[in-house]
Amino acid sequence: MMHHSSFPEEGEKDLQWSEFIDRLFETAAPYLAVRGDADHTAVSHGYSLTLLQNEGGNRRIVEPAVILHDVGWSVLEPENISAAFGVLAKGEEAERLNRIHETEGAAIAEKILRSFDYDPGLVESIRDIISRHDSGETAPSLEEALVKDADKLWRFSRTGFWQETARQRLNPQTLLDFLEARSRHWFFSPTALRLAQQELFTRRDEINNLPS
Repeated sequence: MMHHSSFPEEGEKDLQWSEFIDRLFETAAPYLAVRGDADHTAVSHGYSLTLLQNEGGNRRIVEPAVILHDVGWSVLEPENISAAFGVLAKGEEAERLNRIHETEGAAIAEKILRSFDYDPGLVESIRDIISRHDSGETAPSLEEALVKDADKLWRFSRTGFWQETARQRLNPQTLLDFLEARSRHWFFSPTALRLAQQELFTRRDEINNLPS
């Protein structure tokens, strides 16, 4: 008689994975609350699922990296945070603060993942991605490309676009122009570029239909 193997079946594995993702979101929540990044993280995570589906890549690296990529903002003072990000943030100080959120974020992410007994090799990859998710111009791996694309797509989404215009006190048209110019060479994956263009089309519609 054959014994049932101790490895989880596919459906069971998916269930375990989605439970892990839920718990990871819960653990990250207090860190993300500092800059009000819960929506950003949820929206970026949603995009990452579409990107994984279309581009391939290891979800065991991409999903946790997306969920934890901005936990590092939690170490900065609120008044420093606004100086460090957004369309208008420029100069050495913005760059310095941005690097802090990356390096601190990588360390916090590592601590959180170790508390889940997560695979050490994967933790290493996730840590590396978070440590340069904003400042790195290149993406040495497909997983890193997808994390960076999912993060950037936030600004193109309905929630992200309108939250950012409010948060950065931008004229919607200014942000739209900025995103349109950037989108052409900003993304690593064809899927992200396609999603960005679809979103821009819809945002343009929304702006044109604003009550005057």
